[in-house]
Amino acid sequence: MGLFNEESSWSPDGKTIAFDSSRPGKTSIFTWNIETREQKRLTSGDANDITPEWSPDGKQIAFISDRTGYNEIYIINSDGGAARQVTNDKSDNIHPHWSPDGERIIYCSARDNTDQAYAPEGEVYEIYTIKVDGTDAKRITNDKGINTYPSYSSDGRRIVFRKIIEQKNSEIFVMNADGSSPRNLTNNPAFDGWPRWSPNNSKIVFGSNREGKDYEIYVMNADGSSAQQITKLHGRNTSPKWSPDGKKISFDHATQGECDIFVVDAK
Repeated sequence: MGLFNEESSWSPDGKTIAFDSSRPGKTSIFTWNIETREQKRLTSGDANDITPEWSPDGKQIAFISDRTGYNEIYIINSDGGAARQVTNDKSDNIHPHWSPDGERIIYCSARDNTDQAYAPEGEVYEIYTIKVDGTDAKRITNDKGINTYPSYSSDGRRIVFRKIIEQKNSEIFVMNADGSSPRNLTNNPAFDGWPRWSPNNSKIVFGSNREGKDYEIYVMNADGSSAQQITKLHGRNTSPKWSPDGKKISFDHATQGECDIFVVDAK
């Protein structure tokens, strides 16, 4: 697509991709119609708006914005308009994802780091959920670790997420929706992350540098077995997302200062 993208997300009908782009200046949220190739800018201004995620009904998009001076969660209609603030943690909130029923958003927060507003890599990120009206925030993890990139299975019963174990090692975990029974799926000394369930919950896609310095996209069974590499590209290939029908996987491909959205067949 020739744009500088960080994160992307498929609409539930599979016809549109939402993405963030720094073209021009500050990062904003855009949509791109796959059939017509029409692009539409949803946000603008002096803030950075990043990591869009479609609601299950396709009517809204959640994203992160620093427009208050902190990274907070906002929701905007998928056809644009005014954005509504959901969180007010005055902290670093990242990686929003909707519950399957559309009533809650799961995300990561550094709000438990009370000594500073922004927590750098290496400090505590816990997983929270919150109602879309901004009430009833609940902490799901409580291990004083770095827990990020959470997403629900399509039945809402499980959560897959990334946990940083040590400086150069992160693993993919799965737990029950209430945070109980966390289990390590990958057990690899490399950096495994960005996990997402397949639409039927039978597989998990993720990015890893387990084969060398480049990050590639992998697919494994939901129990962590039979990991299979599905890309072989130079650069950094991360943030994979399944198409709603489970036939395609989009991901972000970055190399030499450029970042684009690529799509491959799921295996």
